[in-house]
Amino acid sequence: MPPSLLHNTTKFVYTTATLTLWLTIALIPLNDNLIEASFVQGTSMSPSLCPSYHTTGRRDAVLWNKWVDHGNGPKGLKRGDIVLFRSPTRPDCNAVKRVVGLEGDRVFLDPRRRPEGDMSPESRAWDAMAAQAQDYGGGGGVVVPPGHIWVEGDYWRKSQDSNAYGPVSKSLVLGKAMLVLWPWERCGTRPWERYRSATRVVEGKSERKGGEMGLVDAIRAG
Repeated sequence: MPPSLLHNTTKFVYTTATLTLWLTIALIPLNDNLIEASFVQGTSMSPSLCPSYHTTGRRDAVLWNKWVDHGNGPKGLKRGDIVLFRSPTRPDCNAVKRVVGLEGDRVFLDPRRRPEGDMSPESRAWDAMAAQAQDYGGGGGVVVPPGHIWVEGDYWRKSQDSNAYGPVSKSLVLGKAMLVLWPWERCGTRPWERYRSATRVVEGKSERKGGEMGLVDAIRAG
């Protein structure tokens, strides 16, 4: 193929993909009770999303399914899903993380994911969860309470997640990732399916110990 033809073809594909993306983002919010397109930024979900954000600042556009079943049925949330949700600590902001644990699961805390700082509310909350996890039934691990999920970022060095604020209520979940819309070379893909979390999780419906999260909530409130 002549260089000029290759250049024109590449330019056409790039322009078409760009126009398609912006038309999608412009039109989908009209029906945002079903699906929505939005940009994701930051490095917490790298390499699944925004893999080059730390060097180029390039964001990924993701298509979200907003018809989310918050129950425990076959259409409910599953481990490995990427979810968009209201931040428990910053209600005016949305966050994007991976579902690692479901209600009843026992999640074992990874010391590498402990929030930085010895006196920050996030690190104190993590320490409280770790201390209670050691006492709980002698088996360790944080048991995810009913109606909640445990979420984490794929890049543990740069993620503010359940390790900082504990399990997240399903009522805060706004959508579940369907596919990547942009950049165009990854359009239509689901790169997060290739990633496997290293966090140890024991699946089950363990009974929650009364007041298990009370100490964490008290520290956060203080």
